[in-house]
Amino acid sequence: MKACESNSILARAIAAQEAMVAARRAIHRCPELGFEEHATARLIANRLRDLGLEVRTGVGGTGVVAVLRGASPGPMVALRADMDALPVYEETGLPYASEHPGLMHACAHDMHCAALLGVAAVLKEYACRMRGAVVFMFQPAEETDGGARAFIDAGVLTEHEPDAVFGLHMWPDLEVGKVGIREGPVMASLDSFDIELAGSTAHGAMPHRGRDAVLAASAVVIGLQQIVSRNVDPMEAAVVTVGTLHSGKARNIIADRAVITGTVRTLGEPVRELVASRIEEVTTMSARACGVESHLTYDRLLPTLANDERMCQIAAGSAQEVLGPGCIQHTKPSMAADDFSLFAERVPGCYLFFGCTTAGDAAYPLHNGHFAPSEDALPIACAVMARLCLDYSHYSASQLEGRFGSERQD
Repeated sequence: MKACESNSILARAIAAQEAMVAARRAIHRCPELGFEEHATARLIANRLRDLGLEVRTGVGGTGVVAVLRGASPGPMVALRADMDALPVYEETGLPYASEHPGLMHACAHDMHCAALLGVAAVLKEYACRMRGAVVFMFQPAEETDGGARAFIDAGVLTEHEPDAVFGLHMWPDLEVGKVGIREGPVMASLDSFDIELAGSTAHGAMPHRGRDAVLAASAVVIGLQQIVSRNVDPMEAAVVTVGTLHSGKARNIIADRAVITGTVRTLGEPVRELVASRIEEVTTMSARACGVESHLTYDRLLPTLANDERMCQIAAGSAQEVLGPGCIQHTKPSMAADDFSLFAERVPGCYLFFGCTTAGDAAYPLHNGHFAPSEDALPIACAVMARLCLDYSHYSASQLEGRFGSERQD
């Protein structure tokens, strides 16, 4: 019975592919940056209203939230898709390429939105068999790390009180038909730092009369790059990136000011705290050695995105029911960050990665102007996520706690 239902869901997702592709291409043509996704939100809200869902717009700025209720009481499942584009010039040459020069959906958020619209359409047909409800969260501003927080501040989680939250991301390192699922840390925490160094100017021919901010900045950068190699356990993961360094006004003047900015990414709180502490020490000591003053601003932006073990087991089971036992890929953690971590920090969750590269094709990375995911990934993601919602709605409390097997109790 389960196999028949899974085949039916996949068939319905394939039948919905044309509508998903149309939505994806419309969003792709009109990319919008974080908190500016007005046209995208309108398209999504209209599609959801056409399905008869309860729809609320303007959530957390430009977000859209919709609710689909089942036939009987049960758990609440939250699904999240991100809506914003990137400041990237598109170089795909596709007929539906970005019509806004310098903006592009280079991180597959257009695919995420289209897939979730497909899930809503498929689940609408299965609502009579579903317990509880599904809340669809179309979130703004993932790329600026502010959208999920805006959703949470807007009360989305407290209003709907989801029992589980699931997200999806198209992943070019996986082939179409493969689903990446990993328990525990899957994406890194994200911190940012701004370092200001203040010295004094002098003629380049008389450096002893000044306090060189360029020299201090150079020492700081070298010191920062030694933190991971000499302080972090080689079996742990951490990345310290210096992204900008601005200093000086002329070639023959000792610079009196320098500004350094960068990011820190880790997969665990102990390493995160260690790196933050060492950045402060390196900055202070390097500046003092050069006779300049320093000021460090360090912001902890996002926690590590950690998948819940039980939610991963449930998601993997649903994916295998739809695609077969060979579909699951145990992916390595990524040092990229995603603000889905803020949802997963509060609600048991799982972030799934869907292959979007056709076998034999070149796989351009995310955030690249040539990135062009296969639209054949849309019905795959749609069917798996829809099946996941149906499965979760029928699990008993004891099953969700993992005391028994993962078979549904209809």
